[in-house]
Amino acid sequence: MSQVIDNIYIERKSVKWLTDQIKNELLYVDNSFQRHYVWTTKNQMRLIETILVGYAIPEIYIWERDTDSLTGSTKLSIVDGQQRLGAIADFINDKFPLKVSAIDNKTSSYAGKKFSTLTEDERNLIWKYPFTVRFIREVVRRDDIVKMFLRLNSTSASLNPQELRNAEFGGEFIRLANEIADNEFWARNESFNVYDLRRMLDIEFISSILIFFRLGIEEETTQSAINKAYDSFNAKYDEAEQDKALFYDLLNEVDKIIKDNEQVKKFLKKKVHLYTLITSVYYFYKTEGGVNQKSIDNYHGFVSAYDGDKGTLEKLFFNDKSSDQLTATQVEALKYFNGIIEEYKQLSNEGTQKKSNRFRRMEIIKDVMSNLNTIIDE
Repeated sequence: MSQVIDNIYIERKSVKWLTDQIKNELLYVDNSFQRHYVWTTKNQMRLIETILVGYAIPEIYIWERDTDSLTGSTKLSIVDGQQRLGAIADFINDKFPLKVSAIDNKTSSYAGKKFSTLTEDERNLIWKYPFTVRFIREVVRRDDIVKMFLRLNSTSASLNPQELRNAEFGGEFIRLANEIADNEFWARNESFNVYDLRRMLDIEFISSILIFFRLGIEEETTQSAINKAYDSFNAKYDEAEQDKALFYDLLNEVDKIIKDNEQVKKFLKKKVHLYTLITSVYYFYKTEGGVNQKSIDNYHGFVSAYDGDKGTLEKLFFNDKSSDQLTATQVEALKYFNGIIEEYKQLSNEGTQKKSNRFRRMEIIKDVMSNLNTIIDE
């Protein structure tokens, strides 16, 4: 019986050969193994410098796919190595210079230069640099490649649990999470930084919301619980379209809350706050069809008070009244809301993934958005 290793062969291929395959659309990224190209510019620069000084770069894996019977050209899928190849292609296309601050040899002739301004010898060093490429023959099944990929990375710190899930699962659940991750909401509100995107933490966050839709706030958000959900909904996810529509509706409601408020936008960059708001907005969406302006104002007041503006709640409660005009009920309510802000802070800094803490944070935000301002009109 043929083993996978029998269908893998090694060749040395130059940067010129690899970039030509990309240019001719014969070499492409297989996103079922690796996420979109999101390396930082500093990482890109360090890689180019590694080539220029002649150091070794880890091998890449390429899977042979369809062969055109008329031209003999074979399409090649990048299983592992898209970050390296993407960085080289971008540098050759003059998309970034080798900034002095990002490279080791700050007095070298290539410091501060783009590809087009390198010396002829330096450009040729890049074109001729040999990559070790492991070619996986077309006859190898995807399932076997996944098993190999997971085994290679299971004892390595290079891939986190979500990146491993991305390789292992190819069904409806992760397809939907990836689709939602492409929504412009996240980039517009700067919800995820470059590191989050590179390590697929956006997919993990979105998965936790989808799990909330299906299993409720009581379900754990541990790695093992997320794995369990992926396994449960990988082959059959009848509610996928329903959940997608719901997710987009909730993001529209959150957009109404953020508006142009930079303080709220900054507050929601912390994932614990964003998760809590989305799950709280779910409640208003289901019971009232969405959030109203009073709820939005209340949330803004909560964020200001949370960030240290001690006068925010007082202003909401005073409503141009002097302190001696406050009713006893208003005074007690003011004390109560100041108290739950402190409680929310503690719940957001300790045991953020605990079921009880997630549930209580959601209850606090629901209470704030529903009741914070209601007693002013008394």
